[in-house]
Amino acid sequence: MAGKFVVKKGSTGKFRFNLVATNGQVVATSEAYESKASAMTGIRAVKSLAADAVLDDQTVPAAAAGKVAAAPRKAAAAGGKPAGGACGYSSNVGLFGGPAERRGCGQTIPPGDAGSASPSVELPAGGSTLAVTATDSDGALAQYGPAIILGGRSPDGTSSPPSGAILVSTKGKSSVTSSASLKNVATGPFTADAVRSTCSASRSGLKASTAITRGVVVTATDAKGNPKSSKAVPAKPSVNHSITGKVSNGDKFKIVLNEQKKSRDGTITVVAVHLYLLGPIAKGDVIVAESHCRV
Repeated sequence: MAGKFVVKKGSTGKFRFNLVATNGQVVATSEAYESKASAMTGIRAVKSLAADAVLDDQTVPAAAAGKVAAAPRKAAAAGGKPAGGACGYSSNVGLFGGPAERRGCGQTIPPGDAGSASPSVELPAGGSTLAVTATDSDGALAQYGPAIILGGRSPDGTSSPPSGAILVSTKGKSSVTSSASLKNVATGPFTADAVRSTCSASRSGLKASTAITRGVVVTATDAKGNPKSSKAVPAKPSVNHSITGKVSNGDKFKIVLNEQKKSRDGTITVVAVHLYLLGPIAKGDVIVAESHCRV
C-alpha cells in the first residue's frame, strides 16, 4: 500500500498538504497555499523531484563511504559543498513533567497541526543561484494544552492570534546567504513587531546578524500575570545577548538574542530569539528565526 498526499483547507482559507505514510504517520507538511490549485501543483512538484532525488548524507564521514577522509575543515575547506537553510520557528516543550512535544519545523501531526507548522528551506546539493524560499502568510500558533508557546499579539491584548507572516530563504553556490523572518511575534515573555536573522558564508569568511523591531521582554509578572518589570530589546542585539526572568507561576526562563554558533564543519548558525524554558512547569525551548550558512 502506497503513502498518500492529504490536502486540507485551514480556518484562514489557505491550503496545505501532508505526505502520510502507510501507518498514518505524517512524513512532511507543506507551506500554506493561497489556492487548492497551488497546493496540487506543489504535490506534483514533490512527486517529480522525489522520484530521482539522491541522498546527500553529510553526517557520514567520507572514510565510511570508502573514500579518503578529508582533512578537518576550517571555515571554508577546499572542495567543500555549499549548504544553507532557514526555519521560521520550532518549539520542543513539555508541561507538568510530561514529555516534550515538537511544533513548527520538524513537527509531526499529531501532536502538531496545520496551524502550528512552520516553513523551512534547505539548499539543494551543489547550491542554487536562484533563491529557495517558503512563506506562510497566515503565521503560526503553537499551543500546548492551555498554553500558547508561540503566536502573535492581538491589538487589544484579549486574544492569542497566530504570529504574523513567516518567510524563509536561502541561496548560493560559491557564497551562501540565508534568512528567516517573522512578524508580530509573541513567545513566552518576549514580544516584537518583527524579528529577522541573516547569515552569509563565502571564501572570505562568515557573517551573521539579528534585527528586532520594537522587542520587549517581560522579566517579572504579578499574581494575575500582569507585567511588573520589563526590558526593551536592542534593535541589533550583540552576539548571545542574554536576558533572564521569572513569571508569577514560579517558572524561570532565559532568552538569548542573536545566538550564534560555529560548527567544526564551517557552518554558522544564527537564531534571532532562543527562549529557554527552565521550569518547573514548562520545560524546553523555542527557536525563532533560525538561519545557517556554509561554503
